Amino acid sequence: MLAKKIKQFKNILKINNRIIGVEFTRKKYTNYNHFRDTTCTALARAIIKNTMVIFDNKKFPQLCSGANYFFKLSKINNNKVCDVYVKEEHVFADKKTCNFFLNNLPKLPNELKNKSIVIKPFKPGDKPQVIILLINPAQAGRILGLLNYDQYKTVKIHPNQPTCLSIFAPLITKEPHCNFIDYYDRYYQGRINGKKIWPENKMIVSITFNNFKKILNNLDKSPHGSLKTDLSPQVVDEITIKKFDNINRL
Repeated sequence: MLAKKIKQFKNILKINNRIIGVEFTRKKYTNYNHFRDTTCTALARAIIKNTMVIFDNKKFPQLCSGANYFFKLSKINNNKVCDVYVKEEHVFADKKTCNFFLNNLPKLPNELKNKSIVIKPFKPGDKPQVIILLINPAQAGRILGLLNYDQYKTVKIHPNQPTCLSIFAPLITKEPHCNFIDYYDRYYQGRINGKKIWPENKMIVSITFNNFKKILNNLDKSPHGSLKTDLSPQVVDEITIKKFDNINRL
């Protein structure tokens, strides 16, 4: 039944990427390849390359200091993080603004700390804690509409949020997590063999597995699920820009 619903979900919303499941576990995996990835690259690899990626943090420490901070893998305090955000990456003007940002982000709970993180394409029968979708804005709007069919929920957007937050944020807030893929992850860290791997027209929506099942159950009830239409992304190119510039001059 779940497999049929997922097929319907992908067909109607024209989702051509793999649905990703994330599991925090103490289960020992032995038959898997390890990639020296940052978390955001591992997530992209699972979606685009159809690959299971596991972070066993006792064997393979995170390559990204930001992920070490957000996953509580090392003793990095707010002051050190702000040094990077303010002095190196120039994301924030000062430490006061940076601290406000950090203090408002979802925090990894202690019960998830030091567990292996399994990121892999979702299959019916899997029971992940989090489902992650790489989609365009039109698809994201319909997914949020499906979730709000029988119980209205607001969605909080955090600017500048790291991509790795999408792996655990829904477990903390119990709400959908919309992540536009931070510029640093999209253009610098999000690379495999030197090539950028995040599509420019895509964003991430991550939700709890229970919320994902609610979305599937609402497919036939809400026009957000039942309406069949072309959801091809709209691309703004130089010709379009010049066209509108000419119109504005009239």
